[in-house]
Amino acid sequence: MPKIVDKEQKRIEIARKAMPLVAKYGFANTPVRKITAEVGMGKGTFYDYFTNKEDILNEIIRITFADWTQMVISKIGKIDDPLEQLFIMLKEGSNLDKTFEQMMIIYVDLWRWSVGHKGADKFIPAFRTYLTNGKKAVSDIIEEAQQKGLIKKEVDSAALATALIALIDGMCMHYMILKPDFDVDAISRSFFESLSNGIKRT
Repeated sequence: MPKIVDKEQKRIEIARKAMPLVAKYGFANTPVRKITAEVGMGKGTFYDYFTNKEDILNEIIRITFADWTQMVISKIGKIDDPLEQLFIMLKEGSNLDKTFEQMMIIYVDLWRWSVGHKGADKFIPAFRTYLTNGKKAVSDIIEEAQQKGLIKKEVDSAALATALIALIDGMCMHYMILKPDFDVDAISRSFFESLSNGIKRT
């Protein structure tokens, strides 16, 4: 009996194996032949799972953001205090393991590459989607805190959510350059204490 292959799982497997290559060489310098050599498959088989190189990049973006989101959800899932949820999201979201560090490298590479190249519209929408979803999730937590009387009603939840997501990006980049001297936990706590003093209802 022929082996039944779960196509979606195979796409994820190939994308995970391709991620270190894209992080190391950059999107523009990672041809499909290099990916197929790394994962041990023929070029024809590759196209059974992906339409082109942009397609596998979109899959890398999708699974990495999904992994990051699941990690954050697992950390805040048992916490009822929305302010504590925001702090944990900031702290844990800025702590990079090897996989998320590779994703940040790809993220920066794509941003740089897309500024001056045509064709970026093939994968930039994926980043927009996940950033929009992330900001909406953070905004919902802020609004819950407002409903509970923990945060001032006049705080713009969407603007604050955008700033926190951008802060996580910046923290990740600083960590990658300054580690091991960049203490994510201490910096997150110090910032969040200052932020809380400004937004809490008194």
